[in-house]
Amino acid sequence: MEICCLKIQVTKMRAFFFKTVFLALLLLVAVPIYGQKQEVTTADYAKWSSIQAETISPNGKWISYVLHYDYGVDTLFVQNIKSTRRLVFPKCTDVGFSNDDKWVTFSDPEKGLALYDLNNGNTQYFKDAIRHEFCKEENFLAILNKNAVSDYLTIIGLSTFKKYIFENVREFSINNSGILAISTGYEVRLLKPKVGFVEKTIAQDDDAGFKKLFWSSNGEFLAFLQEIKDQQETTKNYRIFYHDSAIGTNTILDSRQTEILAMENITTYGGSSALRFSDDGKSVFFNYISPELESKSVPYEIWDSATALEYTQNKMFGDASRLPKIAAWKPESGGTLKIGTIENPKAILTANRKYALCYNLLKYEPQYEYYAPADMYLKDTQTGTQQLILEKQSTAVGMMGGSPKGNFIHYFRNGNWWAYDIVKMQHLNLTARLPVSMIDSIQNDAGVPAPYGSPGWSSDEKYFIAYDRYDIYLIDNNAKQTRRITDGRKQKISYRICLDLYPVIKKPSQDEFLIRKFDLSMGLVLQAIGEDGSSGYYKWNSNGTLVKLVFGNSGNSRLIKAKNTGQFIYIQQTASDAPKLIAVSMQKNKMLFKSNSHTRKFNWGTAEMISYKDKNGNNLKGILYKPAGYIEGKKYPMVVYIYEKQSQEINNYRVPTEYGPMGFTLSNYFLDGYLVLLPDIHYKMGEPGKSALDCVLNAVDIVKRMGIVEENHIGIIGHSFGGYETAFIITQTNDFAAAVCGSGLMNTISSYFVHSAGIPRSNAWRFESQQGRMPFSPFDNWKAYEQDAPLPNAVNCTTPLLSWAGKKDPTIFWTQSAEFHMALRRLGKRNVFILYDNEAHTIVTPELQKDLTIKTKNWFDYYLKEQKETLTNGIP
Repeated sequence: MEICCLKIQVTKMRAFFFKTVFLALLLLVAVPIYGQKQEVTTADYAKWSSIQAETISPNGKWISYVLHYDYGVDTLFVQNIKSTRRLVFPKCTDVGFSNDDKWVTFSDPEKGLALYDLNNGNTQYFKDAIRHEFCKEENFLAILNKNAVSDYLTIIGLSTFKKYIFENVREFSINNSGILAISTGYEVRLLKPKVGFVEKTIAQDDDAGFKKLFWSSNGEFLAFLQEIKDQQETTKNYRIFYHDSAIGTNTILDSRQTEILAMENITTYGGSSALRFSDDGKSVFFNYISPELESKSVPYEIWDSATALEYTQNKMFGDASRLPKIAAWKPESGGTLKIGTIENPKAILTANRKYALCYNLLKYEPQYEYYAPADMYLKDTQTGTQQLILEKQSTAVGMMGGSPKGNFIHYFRNGNWWAYDIVKMQHLNLTARLPVSMIDSIQNDAGVPAPYGSPGWSSDEKYFIAYDRYDIYLIDNNAKQTRRITDGRKQKISYRICLDLYPVIKKPSQDEFLIRKFDLSMGLVLQAIGEDGSSGYYKWNSNGTLVKLVFGNSGNSRLIKAKNTGQFIYIQQTASDAPKLIAVSMQKNKMLFKSNSHTRKFNWGTAEMISYKDKNGNNLKGILYKPAGYIEGKKYPMVVYIYEKQSQEINNYRVPTEYGPMGFTLSNYFLDGYLVLLPDIHYKMGEPGKSALDCVLNAVDIVKRMGIVEENHIGIIGHSFGGYETAFIITQTNDFAAAVCGSGLMNTISSYFVHSAGIPRSNAWRFESQQGRMPFSPFDNWKAYEQDAPLPNAVNCTTPLLSWAGKKDPTIFWTQSAEFHMALRRLGKRNVFILYDNEAHTIVTPELQKDLTIKTKNWFDYYLKEQKETLTNGIP
């Protein structure tokens, strides 16, 4: 009996033991399965979105942003910063807030313009809206509507909720006191909101149309154009009307009745800046042009090497009489002055429009920089007197500018910033005493040495603002004192003013300097970028203190400020942390939205900075992406993506997609077991290809030393200039098992001489003064051009190459890739060349973006992973 009981006990204990062990094992297995992250597949790409078009309301209470989906419908969000209340509008875009933050407008593709009341949620739609504008002075919304029947203007009183409709309106403009000027084409009327938008007609003509309504900055004067109907002229001509709203009179300028303009036509050239006023509103600046002469059509073109410009450019810009030029008109006296002339057709007005810089871009032609140098004459726009102030000055972007009150012209020359004092008629070297270089050493292009830059002047013109590599300098206008307001050199942090936060003083045009208002008494908001990829923003105060808004080892960018308050928003991201939208005020940060929150369920890659040197000892950096689920000690295939300098992008989050313009999205690769390397390239002038070869191989060698790459499974890819570099590199080394090249330049000599319809000129400038980095012509060193070109070295290529181009590429002709294909074909080398019929330099058709992405991935999978099923008869 005891034995029987013992057996029963043992049996129960065994059952309990096995059951316990089984449950424990089950838990051990279940826990990691439950907590294990998933691998991202191509089917998962549709889950990802990117934050776009973020903005903030004037008083900083609301934000808006769009989530863009490559595989789905974009969605607009409008969100309250304090309560985080969020409104959702699928498919909608183009947000605008009223000045009091009570209303928001957006575009609905099905219903038209929406006006949404942020207090009660009421929405009005305007199906035919083509333009709209909030007026803060009188608190109304003006909406221009157009349908098949008519054009009309709708005005919504945002305080009174009254609606006004005006038929047959084609155009409107609002002055700074809320008065509207409207044009029906045949009438111009004024609408005054204070008297219920009662109409007053100020110009009327049944035969010709009125257009281009412009108010003076003080709101007292209105100028507009009226087309002159003349069947004999091939070039349109216009009258200018000048309306004085205080006394209600019109003054008219007609070129046919003005001696100085008798042989000229007034033109709408300049579009939104066709008419401009002096600060007091008493002078009007406009553009004129000589009427086009009838020319007999002939079935041929004559290309003459004796002309100043190459054929197409000479046809467009070689006749100074056919170039639009600025003139000034004083309605009160009737005086008219030509500012731009046949001798000096180009002119740039100073901020006060009392003077203009006049010059002739043909003076030193033929020459082989993209921006021709010119002699600069300073002309008085009141008297017409002028004097030569600069000879052979570069006209490249960023090399010249003006001060906000119009008293100084600044320019970069011989490695220094200079200022010309218009009143004193003196040149001042502003940066000669600085112990640092103003020449940009990072740009690394051929051509005239460019500066790190200057944002301009303080609003009171006491200080000129200049950058060196790291810091910001305030230099007084007599060049006697300099103040460095940052200390970036010590920590290798580059500081720059956040230009988008500062208003442009005048509406930008081709005939005026872009000048921003920097009131130093209010401090400056600065962007800070470290060489290690750290970034953020600081506030510099007039007392010299530097206060951090945000700074760290992350990508902090796209800072926007509310117009009327100190509220900011910005985007923060890292390579492995999806972008977040964050608000910052008084140094307090608040996360408003985090995109792609689903990513916590998936394995993701990591990014790290690598360091290496080129053969000349220059210190370089690169980004190495390790694959999702990276295992220490395991080796992986690697793709090297090249294009000049990319290490500054280390904190960019890469959304996986098949819809990219170049067929390559690097996250697609590190999510599928690849290492991805982005090496920086430093160029020696005259040896761009060899420089790329040296830098890329040295960066690859660093990764090889880590022992993490399968050395016989390394691929290389590049597009445009990166495509040229890729093609050249594979003719110099057999280190790469596969290559992909898009829109690449293959024959440097033929490319130098080719005539590009997209520019339209030959590529000589591109080689001698910019990215081509060959600061001499082929005739000066033919051998150098051949040695650094893929085509002459094709015989050495052993790497299988997938190349592609767009047949409508105006930048690098598809025939360049075709030439290299024919060479490789003749040599018996492996190359598949894809030519997209209706694409240009990049692929824009979504279906073809996906096609190229799949083909590129298949090519690398075949050669780097040896997945033989990815090619069919050798074709991806």
